[in-house]
Amino acid sequence: MKTIQRILGYILLCFGGLCACQKPDLEEALDVAGDNRKELEAVLEHYKDDPQKLQAARFLIENMDAHYFFEGEAVTAYYRYMDSVFRNCEGDRPYWNRQYDTILQRVGKDLETCMAEPRFDIEEIKAEYLIANIDSAFAVYHQNWNKQYGFDIFLRYVLPYRLGNEQVSDWRTELALPAGERKAYAENTFNANYVYGIAHDVFLGMQPWIYYPRQFLPDFPLKQLKHIKLGVCKEYAHLCAATFRAQGIPATVDFTPQWGNRSLGHEWCVFFPNDRTAIPFEMGQPVGCHFMKRKEDRIPKVFRQTFEKQENSLYMLNKGREPLPLVFSTPCIVDVTREYIETSDVEVDLYLEKYDTRYVYLAIFDNQNWSVVHWAIKEDGKARFTDLGRDIVYLPVYYINDEVIPAGDAFFLDNEGKKILLVPDTKQKITVKAKRKFRDVKAKSFLQGVIGGVFQGANRPDFSDAVNLYEIPHIEDNQFHKVAIVPQGRFKYFRYCAPDGTRGNMAELYCLDGKGDTLKPIRWHESANAMSDCGIEKLTDGDVLTYYESQQTDSVWFGWEYRKPVGIAQILYLPRNDDNFIREGEDYELFYWNRGKWASLGKQRGNFAAELHFPNAPANALFLLHNHTKGTEERIFMYEKGKQIWR
Repeated sequence: MKTIQRILGYILLCFGGLCACQKPDLEEALDVAGDNRKELEAVLEHYKDDPQKLQAARFLIENMDAHYFFEGEAVTAYYRYMDSVFRNCEGDRPYWNRQYDTILQRVGKDLETCMAEPRFDIEEIKAEYLIANIDSAFAVYHQNWNKQYGFDIFLRYVLPYRLGNEQVSDWRTELALPAGERKAYAENTFNANYVYGIAHDVFLGMQPWIYYPRQFLPDFPLKQLKHIKLGVCKEYAHLCAATFRAQGIPATVDFTPQWGNRSLGHEWCVFFPNDRTAIPFEMGQPVGCHFMKRKEDRIPKVFRQTFEKQENSLYMLNKGREPLPLVFSTPCIVDVTREYIETSDVEVDLYLEKYDTRYVYLAIFDNQNWSVVHWAIKEDGKARFTDLGRDIVYLPVYYINDEVIPAGDAFFLDNEGKKILLVPDTKQKITVKAKRKFRDVKAKSFLQGVIGGVFQGANRPDFSDAVNLYEIPHIEDNQFHKVAIVPQGRFKYFRYCAPDGTRGNMAELYCLDGKGDTLKPIRWHESANAMSDCGIEKLTDGDVLTYYESQQTDSVWFGWEYRKPVGIAQILYLPRNDDNFIREGEDYELFYWNRGKWASLGKQRGNFAAELHFPNAPANALFLLHNHTKGTEERIFMYEKGKQIWR
């Protein structure tokens, strides 16, 4: 937080001087540059006889005061270690995770020290680098594949020398198309569709692997991203956007601060096939398909990152009056939510409060806390929020001393844009039947992979005399299932035959005798080799998060052999799952949101039926089920027609 506070303080100083003196933007920027002024003036002098490049230089210099980077021994070591690993090593995702963790163990604490003292572009960028960047950007301006673009979009989304807080580098040369490919595009007749071809050819074969760091890290230099093997979404977005820009194709990064129905936010690249259209893009996916892969994820707000300061951004409007949440601690973002989804404007009533603030915010539950995604001006005890994504629960909040404090009642904005206040009705009681503590998108997909699977017994090793013991019917809940078997004799061999098109995906599997004791096999059998670390031994390891998965998808079966024929009275099975169903013996507590805090409805112990009943719950409430025993994934829900409705 010290880093952000210093950055905010510095930019406020720059902007405060501008507001007080009303100097032209260029003159103000040159004043702020201090000893670096002569370097920036040298750039302006260099282009005095080239109007377009002079305009480009002014654009960059006028907006430099909003941008910064980090340096120091730890930052240099971090970049060097990661670049060496990415360039020289090969491995799978677990391998890269281990490498990343090891490097951060070495330099992580020192990185925090270095990042407490950011370096500001306006004081640091030299004439030689700025001139080289401008000339390199103009070298690919109005080629055969990008003649459709106007100068304004070139300035905003091709010319800038940075995308985040990375150290600057000669990334345009590193990320340019090979000479042969560029020549082929340049020699052919003008065709704006080349933009799509470049996007397809450069990125489709790449596989992004995502890493979730436990600390704030400096962005990688854009030049270094060419070799990245593992990173956060932002780094892949930077790689895509920088690669587009290196070809003269306008691109930038859009982001949602927080998904509307799950943890975390997301950043992605957008490129412009023309001056008006922005297309979301992610490597490894066909052009335009990024959000087709995220049908379950709800978007509350989307902002676009820009190099230029936005006059209507909260940062600029605030003028240092009060502290701002981190997401709004930059003047270089613009709201583009309406480009992505249908939106609604919502007016909310605020609690009577003692906070003397100009702004109020909207927050989304991130599985643990409320995370700010939007802002509005407070006026007469109300606030009007614009362009909100639908099918999402929101909470009005204040931002006080780096904390969010409830400012009004939570509400659900439905698919039609109707606001539904979530005020608990304590006079109308309901019984909440809780089966899970977290939304079940993955759990449902895992469940579909076993429906129609068959358990068989046999006395011949080739199962030529197989008897069907049980076929898994359509089942609604992913939990432990125990089924009684109609006596059909004794069997030396047992197996599970997975439905065609699936890989087995069973987490736990046991056969029980008439006394309820587990029957112990002497050896295991399977139809094909299993995936790495997903072998048949996972079926009986007692860990519900491990599972069997075959390398093939047809005629998959696995099972075992007994020392002698046995009578199978029951089968206990658990499909692959996320361990968020109600677990027997674990302790749970149900809460409901009541005027700014969670109120308890009591604790219960989990049972084998995987269902908890909480009577005397208020109607029209927002609920949260907490597992006191273990786990971190928990999600808010509403309760309608006897079911948990995840929000």
